[in-house]
Amino acid sequence: MFRRNEEAVSPVIGVILMVAITVILAAVIAAFVFGLGGSQEKAPTASIVVANNPDTTTYDLKISHKGGDTLKGGDWKLSVVSATGGSTAPEFVNSNSGNDLSVGAQISVTNITTGCGTTCTLTNQSLNTSAASTAVLTTGTKYDIKLVHVPSNAMLVDTVVEVR
Repeated sequence: MFRRNEEAVSPVIGVILMVAITVILAAVIAAFVFGLGGSQEKAPTASIVVANNPDTTTYDLKISHKGGDTLKGGDWKLSVVSATGGSTAPEFVNSNSGNDLSVGAQISVTNITTGCGTTCTLTNQSLNTSAASTAVLTTGTKYDIKLVHVPSNAMLVDTVVEVR
């Protein structure tokens, strides 16, 4: 009655598929051989803790490097913005070269980085500003803290801490 076509694929389609697969494989192999995939610097392994610092008379946060790799000065940046009242985009301040963040180092933060611009200085001990208009941390406010390793673009710290 009804006649069925017993052939699955015509020979022309089969040849086209084989050529396409060969070209794709050749492109993938060439990318690996010639390094077109690029190489990204490996992210450092570091244990960094952010906490409210109630032991001082000012409202501040303490960022402590507890263990792992040293972060070379100039290779890391910090953002401290208010997390209260909606989402605020991070505003990063780059660390100064020569200020490595090594095990045992503690950064004291009393200001936010919002609107800081070039008036802020970030060292392995503190975040300082020369602008009187830069907002200081206030009690009862939550802050979003991000620390990024610049060469690998790895987020090493992404946390929210309330100042008390």
